[in-house]
Amino acid sequence: MRKFFIKFLSSCCFLGYIPFASGTFGTLAGILMVWLTYYFIDINLLSGKLIYLFLCIFLTLISIPISTQAEILYNKKDSSKIVLDEAVSFFITMFWLPFNLKIVIVGFILNRIFDIIKIEPARSFQNKFRAGWGVVLDDTVSAFYSNILLRIIIFLTGNFFFS
Repeated sequence: MRKFFIKFLSSCCFLGYIPFASGTFGTLAGILMVWLTYYFIDINLLSGKLIYLFLCIFLTLISIPISTQAEILYNKKDSSKIVLDEAVSFFITMFWLPFNLKIVIVGFILNRIFDIIKIEPARSFQNKFRAGWGVVLDDTVSAFYSNILLRIIIFLTGNFFFS
């Protein structure tokens, strides 16, 4: 039963088993998770911001041991079946940003681009850190890049593009 839960969680309800673009499907799961979070908390309030911050930290930290156990079960470093890291990274991509369709789409695209190209130190984190640490931290760094660039795009385009 434990193996089932590790596979279920690490693959985001078995989305990681889709034989193509599994990371993309994991990020789509992240969009759903972020939407549910925004549905239940008001990100405009300080309490909402603190809850969101806590969720980012908690989900990132809990993803590490789950990913570690999944690597053992799949017997492969950063198996494509492990997509929990992509889902959690979308929380960081959307960190304290408005949740609307245009921002989510641009955030999704940036998240996928940065995850695929792995600008340093993301690539080093993936290669140098063992087990779940490498699986999760490269996506975390890529998500920070996505969040920063998304904020720059919002600032430069203002409400014209994102309204």
